[in-house]
Amino acid sequence: MAKTVLVSQGTSISIKSGNAFIKIAGITDFSGIDSGSATIIDTTDLDSVAKEKLMGVPDAGSIKLDVNYIPTDPGQLACEAARAAGTLSSFKIVAGGTQWLYDAYVPTFDKSGGVDKQWTGSMTHEVSGPITKSAVTA
Repeated sequence: MAKTVLVSQGTSISIKSGNAFIKIAGITDFSGIDSGSATIIDTTDLDSVAKEKLMGVPDAGSIKLDVNYIPTDPGQLACEAARAAGTLSSFKIVAGGTQWLYDAYVPTFDKSGGVDKQWTGSMTHEVSGPITKSAVTA
C-alpha cells in the first residue's frame, strides 16, 4: 500500500515585503525546518539520587536554502537586502496544504560558479522565535 508523503516538488518559500509575500525563485534544496534544540539545565544537587534536569528555552535553529542564483529575482533580491541591512524578516513555506511561518535574519547568502555550471547560492535563515505550522488558509 502506497503511503501518503509530502513531496518537495511544488514547495514555495517566500519573504515578506510590505504586506505581501514574494516567492524566492530558483530554490533547489532546503533543510533545517524545526532543527533547533533547547539547552538542558542540570539541576542536580547533593540531595539528588540521580541526575535532575530541566529544559531551557527552545531555539528554532536555522533553515538553509540552496538556489540557482537569479540576480533579478525579487525574492532573492529581498533576501540580499535583508542580509545587507541586518533586518529581521518574515518568511513562509507552503507545501501540500500546510504552511510554516517564521521570522529570521539572513546572515549568509553566498554565491558560487564554475566551469560548465550555473551560478548557485546558499543562504541561511537564522530563526528568531517559533516556527508556526498550520493549514493553508485562503
